[in-house]
Amino acid sequence: MAEEKMKIYHVLTDKNIGGAGRWLLYYLKYCNQDRFDVRVVLPKDSRLAPAVAQLGFPVISMEAMEDRSFDKKALKPLTELFQKEKPDIVHTHASLTARMAARKAGVPRIFHTKHCMEAAEKNTLKKLAKRMVNHKYSDCIIAVSKAVRRSMIGGGTDPAQIVVLYNGIDMIPAPSAEEKKAILSSYGVPEGNLAVGIAARLEEVKDHATFLKAAELLAKKREDVTFLVIGDGSLRERLEAEVKMMGLRGRVVFTGFVQEIERLEAALDLAVITSREEALCLSLMESMSAGVPAVGTDSGGVSEVLRHGENGFLVAVGDAEDLARRMEEILGDQALYEKMSRNAKAWMEEGFTAEKMAARLEKLYMEGEKR
Repeated sequence: MAEEKMKIYHVLTDKNIGGAGRWLLYYLKYCNQDRFDVRVVLPKDSRLAPAVAQLGFPVISMEAMEDRSFDKKALKPLTELFQKEKPDIVHTHASLTARMAARKAGVPRIFHTKHCMEAAEKNTLKKLAKRMVNHKYSDCIIAVSKAVRRSMIGGGTDPAQIVVLYNGIDMIPAPSAEEKKAILSSYGVPEGNLAVGIAARLEEVKDHATFLKAAELLAKKREDVTFLVIGDGSLRERLEAEVKMMGLRGRVVFTGFVQEIERLEAALDLAVITSREEALCLSLMESMSAGVPAVGTDSGGVSEVLRHGENGFLVAVGDAEDLARRMEEILGDQALYEKMSRNAKAWMEEGFTAEKMAARLEKLYMEGEKR
């Protein structure tokens, strides 16, 4: 007689495909479908839905659910869904409403993954309130890095509730010389130029201004480098105006939203992140898996991905001069570049693959069942 599958419902409120959505897609790709019956609950018209369905998993579209953590009108339909379907685990990603609904519906266990850094809370009463909410509506809280765990503790969460489980990715093969040339050429990188890229939402927290200042400094020393700003966001017009004022038009390329971003990340010569705070940084991980060295700000979980002097360099947040110096150092030293390239790929393979992430998550699911 076949063993009954454990029924897992993942709930995301995102309408776009952000970090949580990419995490979910990576997990689903390696989910043990012989042991787990996984369904995904999303807001209506979420861009994530077709990608989930393409992997063969059922999607429940919730018209009442908005793209925010607490959504009062979604509480009743989510509660009714869980009461009807009786999942063994509800695993939420930012949705407090889904956690409340799961508890109200009597779901045996509630998991919650924190995909971003949490602001420190100085108010003792607010910290106590957050701890009480987490105890009431979560049985296990997953932090995607040690830095996220520390930030959650600073915000009031009970350390005993938190488990660190690193995000995982698929290792990306390095493109051939011809493939790389074609990919970069399609984004306007002149033949023979090196490509330095930052793949991040064009929002304040990612601090593209520091990247552009560093690009300005490096551009004065090297004419063979093109800087790629990969992605889109609310600051695009402002950043494009800054590039024009700096005289960097033609040296800095804004790609906009890139559908198959991994191909471009793997084609870079150097990956950069300048975030003021970062949970872990999938874009660096994906580039590094293809053997691309990196330079990143020492913010949050970046230092858990980027090992200073081994697979890239860490710089202080907002330090454009040091960023430019480190970029120049890597690009100008072939032996150093090759060493960092090998180390970047090996480090990703050792601890950050999606297959390992999925196995570790499912072990957590099973451990709870045994208790």
